[in-house]
Amino acid sequence: MEPIIIALVVLVVIGAFILGVTVSWLAKGYVEDYVENAAYARAVIHPEMMDANGNIIHEELIYLRKETDFDEDTED
Repeated sequence: MEPIIIALVVLVVIGAFILGVTVSWLAKGYVEDYVENAAYARAVIHPEMMDANGNIIHEELIYLRKETDFDEDTED
């Protein structure tokens, strides 16, 4: 083989290695962030929002809001 072809093959292999390391490094950060956010979201879901199998209930939920005991008009 000619020395120029060997040099080009070596440069392509080194470039592919550097590109692969860079892409995998960046992808690793995105995957770790996604897994961390998914675990956090799973942890903050209240148990009453899940069915018996642990799946999230996708129907409309009813909630109650406690009213205050005083009116703002009577404070004047």
